[in-house]
Amino acid sequence: MTRSLAVAAGVAALAFPSAASAASLTVSPQKSCYGSGESLNFLGTGFTPTTDPASPNQANVTRPGTTVGLIDVDANGVFNGVLRVALDSGRETRTYTATDLADPSITASAQITVSSVRVRLRPTNGAPGRILRINAHGFTTGKTLWAHVRRGRSKRNLKIGRLKGACGNLQTRKRLLPQTAAVGVHTVQFDTFRRYNANRPVKDAYTITVTRF
Repeated sequence: MTRSLAVAAGVAALAFPSAASAASLTVSPQKSCYGSGESLNFLGTGFTPTTDPASPNQANVTRPGTTVGLIDVDANGVFNGVLRVALDSGRETRTYTATDLADPSITASAQITVSSVRVRLRPTNGAPGRILRINAHGFTTGKTLWAHVRRGRSKRNLKIGRLKGACGNLQTRKRLLPQTAAVGVHTVQFDTFRRYNANRPVKDAYTITVTRF
């Protein structure tokens, strides 16, 4: 998500088998919180093995109110699927359940916590050299928050501060642009990496427009 400013001159990840079966569903990597946009693996074991590769058994993965999808089960009764989590706002604890299609009595569940990814900057207007109040959450892919400021050939990577808590939170004050910032649109991407990459899965972004009067 990218927003604009104007300036003038998923609890620990848990896995637990169903009481009705010996199947299990585990999450990798195991983390206390996952930021929106992050991908994780669901590993299922103890499901009905596939005996005909041309018509594999499948597990149906759901969470309350939502069908996530079907995953093929191999000849050992195992599956490994990738899930990209998403959440627009707040924090949410989710329980995912895999149900064996060949034998619906075989089920297993895993619980994770998902956080939205957001940076709030205040004030939203003012001089280009002003110090901003930065409130961030959901940055679960590293220990440090970085801001990558881009405008044309101008490229700066700013260390914002150390993230705290399971869901990568931070409150601090920082200057993102110098007082002599060039007129035009500056793009700021926040993520947990020192080097800029526009394709980071867990990120937030702003555009800051500098004008002169």
